[in-house]
Amino acid sequence: MKARVFNHGQVCLSLIFCLFLTSCNKDDFFEKEFLENPFQEPTTTGTVNSGEQGGSTSGTDAGTQGGVDGGVNGGTSGSTTGGSTTGGTDGSTTGGTDGSTTGGTDGSTTGGVTGGSTTGGTTGGSTGGTTGGSTGGSTGCSNNGHGNNMDGVDSSNPGNGQGGPNGSIDQSGNLDDEMKGCGTPVKEVFQQSNDTKKIDIVWVIDNSGSMADEQHALGVNFNAFIQDFIHRNVDFRMAITTTDTTSRNNGLMVSGSLEKLNSQAAQSNPTRFMDDFRNMVKVGTRGSGSEKGLEASEGFMNRYSQTFLRPEAYLAVVIISDEEDQSPKSPTEYTDYLKSFKSEAGLVKVYSIVDVNRTNSGNGIATGYERYAKASQSTAGVVGNIRDDFYHVLNSMGESLINLLDSFALADEPIQGTLKVKINGVEVNDYTYDSASHSIKFDQGSLPPVGAEIEVSYLK
Repeated sequence: MKARVFNHGQVCLSLIFCLFLTSCNKDDFFEKEFLENPFQEPTTTGTVNSGEQGGSTSGTDAGTQGGVDGGVNGGTSGSTTGGSTTGGTDGSTTGGTDGSTTGGTDGSTTGGVTGGSTTGGTTGGSTGGTTGGSTGGSTGCSNNGHGNNMDGVDSSNPGNGQGGPNGSIDQSGNLDDEMKGCGTPVKEVFQQSNDTKKIDIVWVIDNSGSMADEQHALGVNFNAFIQDFIHRNVDFRMAITTTDTTSRNNGLMVSGSLEKLNSQAAQSNPTRFMDDFRNMVKVGTRGSGSEKGLEASEGFMNRYSQTFLRPEAYLAVVIISDEEDQSPKSPTEYTDYLKSFKSEAGLVKVYSIVDVNRTNSGNGIATGYERYAKASQSTAGVVGNIRDDFYHVLNSMGESLINLLDSFALADEPIQGTLKVKINGVEVNDYTYDSASHSIKFDQGSLPPVGAEIEVSYLK
């Protein structure tokens, strides 16, 4: 067995190296590049105000300045007592009023970086809200820029907080001048008239082979639609065409409908008026099997807009079909064309009585109703089921039109919380907004005087 021989020089060098290590300062050792010093004392500063900085400085470093106004101000800090590396489990009570989700169970590593909430403060503003803008705030709006929360404070109460530089509502509830990131600003101006509103109605009836029963039901139950028009002495006129757009039939008016189906005829002889309508809506079942109700509405306007339409009247296009529309252009192109005849786009409504249950599926015809429904929805019209009781369907549509007579119909649907109404430049609140028809109706006793200017502004 060989004995290990130690060199005296080697032993001396080893002892010198050990003595060097024991005298080395620990801070100098850990401050070498790429190393983190676990002995470093916590910093005494948290963040400033904004949700963009919040957690990473004050939470991770467990600062003492952030503290109580942390979560309240959208993630200013981690926690007064937050000594841990995540800014303190106690971040929920001291890191923010709503710290558990906004300021800080993780009170800082994530709490402040995202501004005290998932969306509240990155761009939601220096205040961000009591709950840090838990739904909105990051761009000033929610739901892809079309949400209900415009201020990052309380989702049920838009307008009671600042919402930051990109918010769209300030503390008074007014629309922000820039309205960035929330939608497109719209302003519509109306004038209160002494004249009764008028309604022009075009019936577009499917005349293909499967529609005999529906045409009969329309005629028999028409009273449910028109009775209030007659009782209230509404100034209306009606015309009838079909979904057959082949050749010369495109938009062709049923003979005599314009002359016999109007308010004057209804008032002078209601019984004859009802009989005339019942007979005229039986447009037959020999029309084209390629139903094009939207194309027919365009064809009708091309033929009769000069003689039928009244500029100040509502235009209601009522389409009745048990098959999907097969017109060549998009529904939006047809509704835009109809709106082009009006100075106020809200005066155009498309109503559809269609097969929403697809009961014709498998019969070799064009099932569906989505194109008609899109035209109705884009004009705040009504979609009815052709398989339901016609009396109730027609009654609902008639009431919808009647309700428009003392309302102001908007061209688009406002984002909730952004609607402002002024009469002669003075903001008012004595009105109701009907989301179904996109219309404003003033309360009784608060009607604008004749000649008054009604200005409506909103985001869409």
